[in-house]
Amino acid sequence: MDHIKLCIVEDEIEFQDWILDELSADPRFECLGVFDTAEAALRKIPLLRPDIVLMDLGLNKSEMKGHECMLRLKLISPDMKFIVISSFSDDDKVFEALKVGAGAYIVKGDISKTLLTVIEEFYLGGAPMSPEIARKVLMSFHKPAEDMALLQTLSDRERAVLEPLSKGFLYKEIADMLPNENDPNKNISEGTVKKHAHNIYQKLQVNNRVEAIRKYLNWF
Repeated sequence: MDHIKLCIVEDEIEFQDWILDELSADPRFECLGVFDTAEAALRKIPLLRPDIVLMDLGLNKSEMKGHECMLRLKLISPDMKFIVISSFSDDDKVFEALKVGAGAYIVKGDISKTLLTVIEEFYLGGAPMSPEIARKVLMSFHKPAEDMALLQTLSDRERAVLEPLSKGFLYKEIADMLPNENDPNKNISEGTVKKHAHNIYQKLQVNNRVEAIRKYLNWF
């Protein structure tokens, strides 16, 4: 394996020291710099040109957090690669990190005794993730299928209401479009449209029109 050059962006001194101890134990790994603020990392890392940046997200000593630091570094050096090592595991933090450039995501509690293996796997083209993070990523792909199953529970009339609803028509306008099933010469009432909309929200497990439209537009 090639010599791997790294930078560390981490504001916990004890965790910094632990990472440095792990890296120093194997001559294949070289640390080019350690930064406890995003601002310092942003100034220096593009000049150092590491193979991989180990990035914390919290960075309590910085005004800029890890997500923004990764995004800005990517704008400067589009090929830069990041492994996030963070105590955060909530969905918004995870997916924001992946969107701005993280190629791997390990929760700090899962990194003990595996750091060098994670770095090596990532360097060779893998995308190591903590089991909890991997499950979140997989579930994000399952969600559209679940939404499709919910859409299939709608009746023909509910679909007929949801389609113009997704195009921005008001309840009154939708009522003027749809004939009364019992009397085709008349249109349904605005109250009937609202009743259908309420049933749609319940079946799609959403709270409002915007959420219903989002699920609908993901598929049609």
